[in-house]
Amino acid sequence: MSIGSRIIFGIVAIACGLSLSACLPNSNSSAPSLSAKAQSAPSASPSVSFEGNPPAWAETATTVMRQLEDWRGLPFTEDVQVTFETQSDPGLNGWYNSETKQLSVTTDASEQLGQGVLLHEIFHALQDQQFDLYTLHIQSMDDPDYDKAVSALIEGEAMLAVSELMNYDFLAHARLPETGPISEDLFQNIFLYGEGLRFIQAIRDEGGWEAVSQAFQDPPQSTALILTPERYIAGERKAEPIEVPLQAGEKLQAQQIRGEYEVQWLFAANPNTRAQLPTLTESYIADTFAMITTDGGQTMHRWVVELASPEAATLLKEPFEAALLFESGGMPVSVSVVQSAVVAEW
Repeated sequence: MSIGSRIIFGIVAIACGLSLSACLPNSNSSAPSLSAKAQSAPSASPSVSFEGNPPAWAETATTVMRQLEDWRGLPFTEDVQVTFETQSDPGLNGWYNSETKQLSVTTDASEQLGQGVLLHEIFHALQDQQFDLYTLHIQSMDDPDYDKAVSALIEGEAMLAVSELMNYDFLAHARLPETGPISEDLFQNIFLYGEGLRFIQAIRDEGGWEAVSQAFQDPPQSTALILTPERYIAGERKAEPIEVPLQAGEKLQAQQIRGEYEVQWLFAANPNTRAQLPTLTESYIADTFAMITTDGGQTMHRWVVELASPEAATLLKEPFEAALLFESGGMPVSVSVVQSAVVAEW
């Protein structure tokens, strides 16, 4: 997606069989959709206005704004306009465009899902007014791993708002299946919403809302920091490339950090290596992917993944090879262990 149309997607089929409605309290639940305090909150400025055909439950929008201000301890600084429209994408129930400030919610879903989407998207507007989400994405747009980390920061906080204010355990549903094929869309959504939520929780537990606000000013620039918040809390902010070993007659042409998200997706895509994800999360340090040429004109790729110990590298060598073979459809690949790193070459 181009930065000119940068959209912060809302609740888009993230878990519970790709339908959040299964996660939200049902009509028989004793859990209220809005707190009693929020229900009785007086109207205040800034306010919300509507375009399109708002459903009856849209009248809660002003209450939602006050509820979010109270929960987050930050005020809206501008009015919010919500456009209600019919659903054109079966997996997309709402979105917020941080460049145009367009906030849209579809009207095809149930009232409970609609209220969850409304809360989620209005919270994105609050985030944007406080932290300038468009500039955050401008800063990260040239680095896919950095950009995913920023998206997880944004979506994780918004999902925490929905989870706590609508009183249900989202993380209980944001899990990968143990067996069978999965789509990258599912994997990415669980990362953005689930791991992002865990990251925000860890930062808030460590330093309160002030620390969360600081994370928007000084965001994590690596998905590894989202997946292991302790590294961010300890002061890490970005991933650094690691040295790619070269043999005689080889020349480094280009290199990039793929990031832990890409390594995790490699393992998750293969049902036979998915069980190794916890070990990977515990041991991943950094990685660098390189394109190399030889004096003989051959081009090869070398991917170095540094892990916490030689033991971890040895343990993950065979799963890494199996995951690469699965991804490539059986293309020959050589995988070795060099000290605490797994080195793949093809």
